[in-house]
Amino acid sequence: MERLRNLNAGLGQYCLQLGRAIAAQPVSQALHFECYLPNYLTGILGAAFSYRATRKWHKLTGVATDASLWHCMHQDSAYWPANNKTGVVMTIHDLNFMERADYTNWRKGQKKQQLQRKVNRCQGLVYISEFVKNTVHQNFKLPAGIQEKTILNGVSVEMPLETSNETTSIPFLFSIGLHPKKNYAAALPILKSNPDYQWVITGADSNGYQLELEKAATALGVKDQLLFSGVVTEDEKWRLYQNCTALIFPSLSEGFGLPVLEAMAFGKPVFLSNRTSLPEIGGKEAYYFNNFEPEHIQQVFSEGMKNIKTDPEKPKRLKDHASKFNWQNAAKDYLQFYQQILNQQQHY
Repeated sequence: MERLRNLNAGLGQYCLQLGRAIAAQPVSQALHFECYLPNYLTGILGAAFSYRATRKWHKLTGVATDASLWHCMHQDSAYWPANNKTGVVMTIHDLNFMERADYTNWRKGQKKQQLQRKVNRCQGLVYISEFVKNTVHQNFKLPAGIQEKTILNGVSVEMPLETSNETTSIPFLFSIGLHPKKNYAAALPILKSNPDYQWVITGADSNGYQLELEKAATALGVKDQLLFSGVVTEDEKWRLYQNCTALIFPSLSEGFGLPVLEAMAFGKPVFLSNRTSLPEIGGKEAYYFNNFEPEHIQQVFSEGMKNIKTDPEKPKRLKDHASKFNWQNAAKDYLQFYQQILNQQQHY
């Protein structure tokens, strides 16, 4: 659980929410769990777990442990048990690196080889969506006898500390995550045909994507409607969800797409690309861009907003859909899968 070091990131929240949910399961009291994480986070998940601190040299030596089963929480982790006989379950969240335009084929090949070695080391694989599972099957060779399970993430929404039902003076669209794969430039025509809207985009600009978007927005004459807030706190994030008009998410590559469910949990309409895992997560209540032609983008948004205004039950259905993605259910599925792998070890 070393990614708990960044609780404002998706993997940090995944570790936190799943850890909390597992700790709350009654069966967890009969098993012994140890969390491997930065020392200053010791105790973050309560007394149900014991804790072991990460050390930089463990990336080279491995982690000495007597555990029967090691859960590698994400496919990019550099931390593995030192003993090759220790059973390993790994959760694969995405294979986004394979679609990155800034990666050379050589670099993609290297990362693919690295992940293949990790897969070869595992007794069990968990996928966070059927899309991820299918992508793994298409690109990797799985060891004979490996166990697999798709376990959808949960969604955990907290109301802002200072809740507000007031409408903001300027209605705004919202997006979270600033990366070229989010494909926001394709949705800029929405601002062109809706000059009364602003568009707030949060996230660290680690790939220089903000400048690219600003140039595209300037060319369309909508730069003044585009706002970048940088990294926000959890409370600020929930406030943005609460007050936005809609979520815009024309992403090209998502293993899951948690912002979709977070927005739905507030009853907000979501406008998504029909790519990768997004139709699986958004379901029938989302609005989809089937292509990225400006006229189509504008039409989908316009018709979706009209539908929202004439369908008073839509917000409730959006919230109901999000509620189906539950961390307690995910925790139960993980515990069952752990037991399945442990039973297999005893059999052999």
